[in-house]
Amino acid sequence: MTSNRTTTTGGARPSYWLSRAGQRLRDRPWLVVVAVAACAAVVLLAQPILTAAWTSDAVRFIARAAQLQERAIALGREAEPAAATREWLDEARVLLGALPFRIELPSAAPPETFESLDTAMPVLETGTLAVAEALQRHLRVDIAVRIALLLVAAGGAWIGFHLRRDAERLARESAAHEVAIAPPPDRWLDLLDRVIAELAGPAPGRQALKKLSERLGEALDARVCGICLSEDIRDSMQLPPVIHAGELGWAQVEQLRLLSVAGRYQAFELASSSGRDDEAWHGVAVPVSDGSTWYGHLFAVGQGCSEQPTTRIQIMELVSKHVAMAIGHSRRTREGRRLALIEERTSMARELHDSLAQSLSFMKIQVARVQTLLQRGRPHEEVAAAAEELRDGLNGAYRKLRELLNTFRTQINAGGLAAALDEALEEYGDRSSVAMTLDNRLGSCQLSANEEFHVVQIVREALSNVVRHAGASHATVRLSLREDGWTAVTIEDNGQGFDPAPDHWNHHGATIMRERALSLGGALSIERRPQGGCRVTASFKSTAAEE
Repeated sequence: MTSNRTTTTGGARPSYWLSRAGQRLRDRPWLVVVAVAACAAVVLLAQPILTAAWTSDAVRFIARAAQLQERAIALGREAEPAAATREWLDEARVLLGALPFRIELPSAAPPETFESLDTAMPVLETGTLAVAEALQRHLRVDIAVRIALLLVAAGGAWIGFHLRRDAERLARESAAHEVAIAPPPDRWLDLLDRVIAELAGPAPGRQALKKLSERLGEALDARVCGICLSEDIRDSMQLPPVIHAGELGWAQVEQLRLLSVAGRYQAFELASSSGRDDEAWHGVAVPVSDGSTWYGHLFAVGQGCSEQPTTRIQIMELVSKHVAMAIGHSRRTREGRRLALIEERTSMARELHDSLAQSLSFMKIQVARVQTLLQRGRPHEEVAAAAEELRDGLNGAYRKLRELLNTFRTQINAGGLAAALDEALEEYGDRSSVAMTLDNRLGSCQLSANEEFHVVQIVREALSNVVRHAGASHATVRLSLREDGWTAVTIEDNGQGFDPAPDHWNHHGATIMRERALSLGGALSIERRPQGGCRVTASFKSTAAEE
């Protein structure tokens, strides 16, 4: 069994990497110096290759000119034919026509005017001398460039090393300075963090509320701190009337329980456990309420604290609001579970009434009919026909009972619809050789609990028919949201298809699926696939999507 999911990812844009590179350069300026030094070192290493490239033409020209001069001397000593002289002049013209470094010959003696060795030799010597001087100048420049690159590479590396060392030293000093001057943690924020942690459970129990009272008492430097709950809250949550941290006598507990908090807060005086008036305790209480429901009050008691600072009142109010939210959430959760249980029982009663109750009424009529036929002495064939009808009714009631049992046992677990469908596909896949695939394309579309329940039942019934009757090797369950806003649940297989005859394709199962689709305000269609097999489609308008 597989589940098709599509995940779309996108690459980071170039601007993102440019911004990150700029941020790194701002944070580490010594990187610029090191980068320049590294570039200078690379160029310095590549310099011999560049020098060889641009000096090769000059060296080649000088060597070729020396060869021509030697041949010219030989031609002058020996009476060579005119053909050799012309060949020499042609080679001289070609050589002087491609002077390196873009050197230009004097315009008075261009190579095209060469007629003899006497006119060509001075020009060749002049060109050779000009090339040699240009080569010498370029070599001096090359040496100067190499020295400059060496200085940049060595100096940049040295400067970058020192800049980095200084930056690290400054960072360490800054971090130490920040740690030294960092303000102490806010005890009120720490208190709220601890309060939220204590109330993070599904319901605030006795231990959580007592721990919260301890945290609040430590933060307020109070002698006793606690929570008094109203009668209906402590009964529903099975909690004592007063939960506190600190020593209190039974009379003090009773006084705190009967304390009436009016307004934003209520200052009170609590009798000491010894009964002496000079040891009276003073305290303050704030209501625990979410604005619509009163759950009790939160109190803090300290000796000789008749006046309560405004900050402590605000902190107690904030803590009381968190307690009220936790209690309200717990109440709403219990109420939701109770309503879900009532709805489930109502659904069970409706299913029993619509199926078994009618079947049992029919069988009751059939039994009375058989008794009447027997009393009247009717023929055996007529009594047997009535008994056969009664047996058919019993078989139908038994099938409906099994369907109801499967329905009542099926639950939508905490994973939701997708998890329930995965479980159904795994169950039917293990019971057969059919490969099951779930293609859930609902995305963020949510279904109500009733819709999820009926969708799971339709899918299970369709898969049951695929396993028992289709003879298929693969089945696909697809959930999608159509353009008109309707939800479509499609179950396809590559089996042998179905016979339109009513009793061939488990007519009883098809009727159940159709009734479930109608209960959702939708429709069910069963059709042959063009490529073979069967397609079951249930479509309905989700009420959760409308809300």
